[in-house]
Amino acid sequence: MVIKKIREALEKRRQRRAEEVVEQNQLESYRENEQMQKAEQLKKEADRLAHLKQYKTAIDEYNKALEIYPFNEKEAMFKKPAEFFFKIYYNLAASYSFLNKFDRSIEYFDNALKIENIDDENRTKALMSKGNCYYRTKQFVKGDYEEGAYKIRMESDFDVDEKTMETFKKLDEKEGLFNLAWKCFNKTTELDRNNADAWYKKGHMEFLMAKVKEAMLSFDNVFEIQGNYENKEGIDLFEDIRMEKGIKAKHSKILETDMKFKTKTGHYVRSKAEKMIANFLFESNLIFQYNMAISWADKDDFKATFFIPKLDLYIEHFKFNNVKNYEKLMKWKIKQYDKKKKKLVCTTSEDEANIEETLKIKLKPYIVL
Repeated sequence: MVIKKIREALEKRRQRRAEEVVEQNQLESYRENEQMQKAEQLKKEADRLAHLKQYKTAIDEYNKALEIYPFNEKEAMFKKPAEFFFKIYYNLAASYSFLNKFDRSIEYFDNALKIENIDDENRTKALMSKGNCYYRTKQFVKGDYEEGAYKIRMESDFDVDEKTMETFKKLDEKEGLFNLAWKCFNKTTELDRNNADAWYKKGHMEFLMAKVKEAMLSFDNVFEIQGNYENKEGIDLFEDIRMEKGIKAKHSKILETDMKFKTKTGHYVRSKAEKMIANFLFESNLIFQYNMAISWADKDDFKATFFIPKLDLYIEHFKFNNVKNYEKLMKWKIKQYDKKKKKLVCTTSEDEANIEETLKIKLKPYIVL
């Protein structure tokens, strides 16, 4: 009886091995069939078009490849087909992202992530890109088109209709775009504990959501993995932790060229308007401090844009994004200065066309220029 059971077990094992061999043979012949070869060729052409930034045409070619060899869940259980479909979906998502079609981009990142038979490296790659897409969507909703390492690409077809915009806003109100981005970066850290980029971006989202303690822990992990990590988003808390740990800052070309504008004093500021204000103060022989931490405000992270010690005067410039956020930030900041009876001069986006004359008029009560 025992011998019979052993023989049956051995026979079942032999059959499984035989089935595995058949499956392997099927897999090996997968790329040999004519359909697959045509699809692969179209994908290569699409990859080249995407590399040359011809994203619309690349998308057409990727879709043609899928028409010739459509997604098949059973075939996607094999490693090679899974890799092919993943790359198609991932590259489609990336192309839509470069065109600022964030909704379509996220849709295709989800398609790529639904493929089970992909390795952790590809999964983390898709999660990171999807998280970046949510973050850029938030920038779009806020109207921050020019700032940060993930700035909106204005050279692309920026034709998001009102309906899509409303969809983004509703998604932000319901689930929070920063939170959705955080979920992607958090999953990445769970898959790869040594991914410094994921920890940095996770910490960035936590910082933006005012979860300072969580952000500190995430940034601690970044420095543990890579001590000289580049602060691409110019996050103040990240720099404070770097200084606390006694780590020398790595020079960031992104901060210099994309994120900030160099003034005549050598300061790097956030916008062209702030650059004009800084240059005006310099040319008027008014020594100033920029982005100065304030201890008297209600929030610990409150910073004054410009402070002129000679006049004991603050200058704030309010950039117009959308009416709701603009007015809310402006009113809250002005209230902080009024509450502590601080001297304040404000400028807005409407003043940017004639900023020097505006400053001369508004500074008259304090100094003759």
